[in-house]
Amino acid sequence: MTLLLHGVVRAGHPSGPRVVTWQDLAVVVSDWRTPTQQDALAHLAMLSELVLAGPVVPLKFGTTATGEDAVRTEVLAAAAPRLRAHLDRLDGMVELHAYLRFNEDEALQAVFDEHRSEWHGTGSGDLSTRIRLGERVAQQLVAWRRARSDALLAPVVAAARAEVRLPDRDHVEERRAFLLPHKEVEPARAAIGALQVVAGVDAECVGPLPAYNFLTEPAETTSSRWGW
Repeated sequence: MTLLLHGVVRAGHPSGPRVVTWQDLAVVVSDWRTPTQQDALAHLAMLSELVLAGPVVPLKFGTTATGEDAVRTEVLAAAAPRLRAHLDRLDGMVELHAYLRFNEDEALQAVFDEHRSEWHGTGSGDLSTRIRLGERVAQQLVAWRRARSDALLAPVVAAARAEVRLPDRDHVEERRAFLLPHKEVEPARAAIGALQVVAGVDAECVGPLPAYNFLTEPAETTSSRWGW
């Protein structure tokens, strides 16, 4: 029977769902069926619930194994030292996302004020000059956005064990993931939520989440077929 794999936990984790255990490790599983978008949301919701009760190594949605024996030999036994290291490092930790969206007009004005002398008289050049100016403006907007986000998110950064920038969607939105101790989640959520009032920034906080973005070291560029 093909199984859908959700995440690796320690044996004895109060997981609730069905698990396949090998020594001190376990995989949360369910019966395979053709996945839907609703199943993907349920997968994330399950992992987000699991991480509240202990460390979880999340697996990519749609990861499968051909049966319980394959889970034990190909997933758990084959990667046991690495999985234990992940679980130890993530113990007591969760992932939290912060999305900051800045007003485009205000951001452009701030960049213009900072680079006024550089921009002066550059709007009347030929097409290639204007294209290069547009590219510089876009780069300067990103630099301004990141510096501004560093300042606004400083309390969260100080509490986090690790931080990564998530892919941005446009030049005025900053998206970051933080690895935080459980006890720091609510203060971080409050600090991010307050930015709407104190800084006029459209701020959104998502989490706690399983630590998808903190399973590998920055230098690592590959992952196994199981998602880590």
